[in-house]
Amino acid sequence: MHIINELDAGGAERVLTRIACHNAQNPGPDIPRQIVVSLMDKGVYGPDLMAAGVELHCLGMASGIRDLPGAIIRLSRLMRRTQPDAIMSWLYHSDFISTLAAILSGRGTKRLVWNIRCAEMDLAQYGRSTRIVLGLLAKLSGRPAVIAANSHAGQRHHIKCGYHPKRWAYLPNGFDTDEWHPDPGARKRLCAELGIEPAKHLIGMVARKDPAKDHDTLFEAIRLLRAKTHDAHLILIGHDTESLAVPAELAPHVSALGLRRDVAKIVPALDIAVLSSSFGEGFPNVIGEAMACGVPAIGNDVGDVAEILGGTGKTVPLRAPDKLANAIEELLTEDRDSRTCRKTAARKRIIDHYSLTAMNDRYLALWNGLAGNRAMPDFNFPKDGN
Repeated sequence: MHIINELDAGGAERVLTRIACHNAQNPGPDIPRQIVVSLMDKGVYGPDLMAAGVELHCLGMASGIRDLPGAIIRLSRLMRRTQPDAIMSWLYHSDFISTLAAILSGRGTKRLVWNIRCAEMDLAQYGRSTRIVLGLLAKLSGRPAVIAANSHAGQRHHIKCGYHPKRWAYLPNGFDTDEWHPDPGARKRLCAELGIEPAKHLIGMVARKDPAKDHDTLFEAIRLLRAKTHDAHLILIGHDTESLAVPAELAPHVSALGLRRDVAKIVPALDIAVLSSSFGEGFPNVIGEAMACGVPAIGNDVGDVAEILGGTGKTVPLRAPDKLANAIEELLTEDRDSRTCRKTAARKRIIDHYSLTAMNDRYLALWNGLAGNRAMPDFNFPKDGN
């Protein structure tokens, strides 16, 4: 049983959907039945889950503290009815609610794993409830059987926050390289759709409108790049990006596409993929997805970005638009052979280290360990977080 706050377009929601659908569509004696519980509604990914044959329950929880007891009771009843062998909660509020529901249901927390998806968080940018829940989770962190993290940075940060689990597990993200792949025709299609001259440099970022994503730094970097006479056009993809305050001088050179379900068809059109986040990232999907498409990537030095890139792209300091502009310029001005080698190396790194199969095997091993079907695996996650 997977439990998550909601199923809107986000990195955790996308990975959960990827895993649940993959297992539902590839049944076998060692593949557990997948149940997904959204504390709220079916969101963006609910239809995908149902189409893949995943059992989906939406508890209809409203935001705010008043509906919390009811959500815990509804979830505990569902746990008693379905008797899950393994329970995996995704994101802070789900971790808290799942822990209480598991105790109330009688299943206990010996089958429960929290799945951490973020690293350094600027909690001042979010609601008071998030700060309260994180403090409570630190106190409760000895209760679940395992706490998993998709990044070394995420583990280190939560140790600093006071997390003290019985066991850590490292569950890095994985990617379907049949879905995310180079596409020579993508650029022509995107330019035709947006009315962009094909000769322009297409710089893209896939990220919702959120303080963590620091679009202002990206805007300033593109302004500096254009001031150096590089004819760059910025493509923004993600929830609510169409409402971003784009500087007037950049407006003709920015296409904000909002939420799209065809991102895998857009990313291969880019010359460079950028992630300008200033906090909160653990293992950002968008870096791996760009690399799988053979698109050179540049990320701020957050989370495990540098480790994911593995030298195939560039990392720059946080909130440093001049450094970001310089990194983009360096990649744009590479000679053809160097660029071809970089693109090939990026995709090969994802295939070799972050495949969907490798990710799924780790999840299956953990679930089987929680269910008692085999010994709990050792994921070789350093105990000190280094």
